[in-house]
Amino acid sequence: MQTKFSCWMTEKYWIGELTKSLYRGKAFTNISLNCKKWRKDLFGSPGHGSYAEVTGKFFDRKVLRRTLKFAEPYKKSIVLAFTFLIITSVIQIAIPAINRRAIDFHIMPSYVELTNTSYIEKYSLETYIVRLENGKVLIRRPALSREISAELEREKAFGTAKYILTKDVIPGKEDFFIRASNGLFAVEQNKINILSKPQIIQIRREDIREVYKLATLLVILLFLSFLFSFLQGYTLQYVTQKVMYDMRMVITKHLLNLPLSYFDKNPTGRLVTRATNDVSAIAEMLSSVLIHLIKDFIVIIGVVIIMTKMNLKLTLLVLTVAPILLVVTIIFRVKVRNAFRKVRAKLAQLNAFLQESISGIRIIQIFNLENVVKNKFRGYNKELFDANIEQLYVFATFRPIIDFLRAITVALIIWIGGGEVIRNMLTFGSLVAFLSYIDMLFQPIMEFSEKYNIMQSAMAAGDRIFELLDEPIEPKGKGLRKEIVGKVEFKNVWLAYDSENWVLKDISFVVNPGETLAIVGPTGAGKTSLISAIFGFYPYQKGQILIDDIPLEEYDLDHLRSQMGLVLQDVFIFSGELKKNITLYNAQIDEERVIEAAKNVYAHTFIERLENGYSTLLGERGASLSVGERQLLSFARALAFNPKILVLDEATANVDSYTEKLIQQAVKKILKGRTSIVIAHRLSTIKDADKIIVIYDGKIVEEGTHESLIEKQGMYYHLYLLQFARTSNS
Repeated sequence: MQTKFSCWMTEKYWIGELTKSLYRGKAFTNISLNCKKWRKDLFGSPGHGSYAEVTGKFFDRKVLRRTLKFAEPYKKSIVLAFTFLIITSVIQIAIPAINRRAIDFHIMPSYVELTNTSYIEKYSLETYIVRLENGKVLIRRPALSREISAELEREKAFGTAKYILTKDVIPGKEDFFIRASNGLFAVEQNKINILSKPQIIQIRREDIREVYKLATLLVILLFLSFLFSFLQGYTLQYVTQKVMYDMRMVITKHLLNLPLSYFDKNPTGRLVTRATNDVSAIAEMLSSVLIHLIKDFIVIIGVVIIMTKMNLKLTLLVLTVAPILLVVTIIFRVKVRNAFRKVRAKLAQLNAFLQESISGIRIIQIFNLENVVKNKFRGYNKELFDANIEQLYVFATFRPIIDFLRAITVALIIWIGGGEVIRNMLTFGSLVAFLSYIDMLFQPIMEFSEKYNIMQSAMAAGDRIFELLDEPIEPKGKGLRKEIVGKVEFKNVWLAYDSENWVLKDISFVVNPGETLAIVGPTGAGKTSLISAIFGFYPYQKGQILIDDIPLEEYDLDHLRSQMGLVLQDVFIFSGELKKNITLYNAQIDEERVIEAAKNVYAHTFIERLENGYSTLLGERGASLSVGERQLLSFARALAFNPKILVLDEATANVDSYTEKLIQQAVKKILKGRTSIVIAHRLSTIKDADKIIVIYDGKIVEEGTHESLIEKQGMYYHLYLLQFARTSNS
């Protein structure tokens, strides 16, 4: 027997028909794979839909402000981390200054002759001078301000000889030493050079002691820097983790309260990403960018101030590189933003195609499309590879350019600064400190590319997160909480998922407590939409739905749903213990009640056959269970909750005859004493219903009992005959 396939068929229909045909033992022939439109629809352009996400700005004030609101409860910890940050920054800035003092005051000779003593009174230099017994006056040049030192140098007030002061006189070398007014002895540097190493150490004992003190101070500062960096990092990471925790809780809570219509328009993968990857991107910004940007700002300001005080000329020379850096940074921002967006677009395209392919794996394997999918994936993968290489090129270019500009700056400082050292316009320690400060200035710029990438990802992630959080939650009704009896009434109900296409049109019926209503009709007639309206999953636009003669909107929707049960054809099984899939973690349902419910729906037998019985661990979606077993489990779940209103949505459409018989027997038990609404393709399951309504194109076209509808020989009659004929053929 040949089975024909049309290109307009939906995937769900294909799978259903293929499964039915295989089950009946019929062969597939003349399956044409030349349907170009179908291939284009299935594999043509992934990524253009919900997964093609737009990347945000580098800096979005609104996103940042809303993100920081999550950090408000942890203000004290943030202030503490900021305090540690300031201390660390001050220590970092202080270290080159300490090195400078060690070099200028204790390693290099710090005293020179002041040839013109008139400047002593003019500039109040008495505290910086030492008078020798031979009439010369020595001045400690590194202690002078830059302006005074430069003025004295221009006036040629300094001698060329450099001196060191010491307490000790070397025996036999007394003529090298000149007594000073402060009780010390002065010795010229060129005379020290001819002394032995032990003699030099003896003469410079005080300087060596001071160097040791400064070295000890450096070690202490480095330890404190490590300690405060650790405390700052730990405190900041603690705040970041708390923000991540809170943000994920808020996102999850919001997701759980969104209407089903939102989930219809947004794939699961995208929503999971909001609470995982996007939150992690925000956290990385908080821990790796924001606080460090503040630190970089403090360090840069502090360094520029110190450099200006040390030598304005060299500072201006360093700052001349700033315009070039600004231009390079602007170009980089434009290039990396474009590259980043391209990578994200290609990645979204690849993700969408991969998800689509995995979701449709049965169709792919049945139609031998593995090579088609593989080749298509290779193309998208190559596009992503090329986009990543383009982004890599941008990043790989930026860092060497900054390194080159830094090297040029260092070379200029050594050239010009070295000349000033030779001309005694700058101390050697100041030059060394300048070079250290240049590294501090360039370090944030060199890290800018990485921070820019993190910041851009975080802004895009934040934009998506807050777009989700801005979605209005599902209305929960006006708060009426009462035990219902189970009467359901529709009065002229109209429902549309959009403003134009009505899926329910003027629906009216009444189901009294304890009655069973059966709903039949072709696919797409509106049966499932009707059930969704009863549960309040989708708002109806016209008419009224009454539960116990009270409008649906008056109830507390959560409390109302707790008294209603729903068994779907596509049963969802959670990972975990089997009994938890019956109780759904409701502490009021004990194990005895679980077993009783399972026995009533004939699920107890197959559960007992499992290795661990009711404690059996089920995998994702209950993959280890058959379709029929999952269906029976869903019946046990519904019965355990003892709902006043029970809805069976095509509950026996995908099970074998034996399981269907078990379910039909179970249905009779669970329908007893409660209001029930049954949707089924197999009309044999609803013969005993108190009332049957036939829906076509969103309207009720027939209504009555099984016998009365058969007598009318209308749509129900023809559906019944068609199904009876199929059953006979099978």
